[in-house]
Formats: sequence, C-alpha cells, structure tokens
Amino acid sequence: MNFSLSRFRLCTLLFACCVAGVFPSASFAQQSPEQIVDESPNHEEPDPTRLDVERLPPEAIEVDRDLYSHGIYFEGMIGGRGFQGGVGSYSRTGVYARLGLGYEIFRWLHVVAGVDGSLHATNAPPPPAPTAYELVGAFVDLRLQANFTSHFGMWAGGELGLSWAVGDILALYGFDKANDFALSFGGVGGIDWHFTNRHYSLGLTGGARVFPSLVGIEGGTAIGIHGGVYLRYVF
Repeated sequence: MNFSLSRFRLCTLLFACCVAGVFPSASFAQQSPEQIVDESPNHEEPDPTRLDVERLPPEAIEVDRDLYSHGIYFEGMIGGRGFQGGVGSYSRTGVYARLGLGYEIFRWLHVVAGVDGSLHATNAPPPPAPTAYELVGAFVDLRLQANFTSHFGMWAGGELGLSWAVGDILALYGFDKANDFALSFGGVGGIDWHFTNRHYSLGLTGGARVFPSLVGIEGGTAIGIHGGVYLRYVF
C-alpha cells in the first residue's frame, strides 16, 4: 500500500512539472509580433536638430534653409580693384580686401557695414618715380537676396562709401581731393553657397563704385571696379 502511494505521488509530481513547462511556452507562442517589444540598445529616433547626421540614412532629415543660423554675421572678402577713368590713367589694378558685419533683417533683406582698402602701384611716366598708394575707407550695403535652394542664393544691392588716399602721390598728379574724406556710391552683387553647416557660406562678389574725389585735371568719372571671393560666418 505504501509502495503504491509513493508511485502515485511521483507520477503526480512529474505531471505537474510537464504542465508547468508546456503552458508558458504555449502562451509565448500565442503572442503577436506587435506584442514583442524591441529592446535593442541600438534603436534611435532621427534627430531633427543636426545637419551633419552621419549615423542616420540620408532620408532621415531634409535640409532646408530654416535650419541655418540667421541674424548677425561676419564677412571677409579678398580680391582685386581697378579704376576706369580719372585715377585709372595713373594707377594699376591692385589687391582689394574688405571686412563687414551684417544683419539679416529678413531672409531677403540684409544690411552690411564695414571697412575696405586697396593697394595700387602708380602707372605714369616720371617724374615722380613709380610708387604705390593705398585707398582706404568704410562702406554700408543694403542687399536684396533670393534663395533658390537650401544651399544656393544670389544677392544685389546699393553701396555707399567713404574713402581717402594715404600719402601725397596722387596730389602730385593733380588729384587735389584724393586725401580728403569723400563719399563714393555704387552697387554690389554676388552669389552665395551655404555649406551643410548652420554657420558658414562661401561666395563670389563684384561691384562698381563712383569716386568723385579721384577725378583729376583731365576730367572723366573715376569708377572703381572690384571683385573677389568672400567667406561668411553667421552667429
């Protein structure tokens, strides 16, 4: 009797273990794919605040101009400037540079103020002997800009400047007002290419400005023509 009872208890225990092992597996097998939570540590949502997302596929974010920095910017330009008429008969084309601080009032309207200067060798028969002079000044631009894509834009505007020549060489050639602070005026334009970076853009610019103080004894309007490349940093 005791031997039979022990066998019955052993069979009952084995049956209970089998039931406990089968039913959890069946319950897990009945779960839908939606109920299985992906606990992978590499799962990550797209970050819309970055422009240079190297860890996500290209379609994860669309770059547009609203993602760039806007407002105050610094602009540095290097190139050349020559003169047509007036002082142009006595000087060669020289190196031209300008530094400006701008503000983007609207996406399509900018104002820029800064300083500029150029270095020119004289081109006239002696005396006096050939030498060089500097033309330095300040300027204010009012620009209209059209943004055709997230990277490419074009701009143009008016320019008002204040300039004077350093040294007395131009006075010797008959330009009596060259050393005075004198107004100049004209226009400027350019093309702008914004990098895939919220702060930087690179561009080409060119313009022309009339210099009434650089009209010599022979008359003729003195027009300064400049062009070059610029780098812009938007804070």
